[in-house]
Amino acid sequence: MAAERGSSADEGIENGRVVDDEFLTVVVRPSPRYGRFLGAGIVLGLVVAAILTFATGWAGGDPFGGGASGWLRVFGVSAAVCVAAGLLVTGTLALVLDRIVSGHARPARAEHVTTLVVDLDAPADDDEPPWVRDVDDLS
Repeated sequence: MAAERGSSADEGIENGRVVDDEFLTVVVRPSPRYGRFLGAGIVLGLVVAAILTFATGWAGGDPFGGGASGWLRVFGVSAAVCVAAGLLVTGTLALVLDRIVSGHARPARAEHVTTLVVDLDAPADDDEPPWVRDVDDLS
C-alpha cells in the first residue's frame, strides 16, 4: 500500500516501517502509440482496397468467379497489397513523429519506497500450509 503524494512514506500504513527510500532521476518523454498507428494503417489499407476493387469495374459477376474475375479474389489481393502499404506508411509516420517529439524530453524524479509491514493478527511462521500434501501421499 503506497502513501499518497505529499505525505510521509509510512503515514497511511498501520504498523509499517520504511525499510528503503530511493530517489532516481529519470527522463520522461512523449511517445506515439505505435499500435494505434499500425491499426489505422490496417483500416486505411482495407478501405483503399475496397475502393480499388469496386471502382475499377471488377465487381461484376460471381464473387468466386473463375480465374481472376471474382471480386472477392480481387479484393483479397488488393487488401494484402494495400494493408502492407498502409502499415509501411503509418509505421514510418509514427517513427518520424517519435523523432520529432523526442526533443521534448524532460527530467523527472522517481521515488521508490520499500515498506515492511508487521501483521500481528496472522504472524508468519515456517510451518507448511495445511493444503500442501506430501509427494508420498499421492500414491
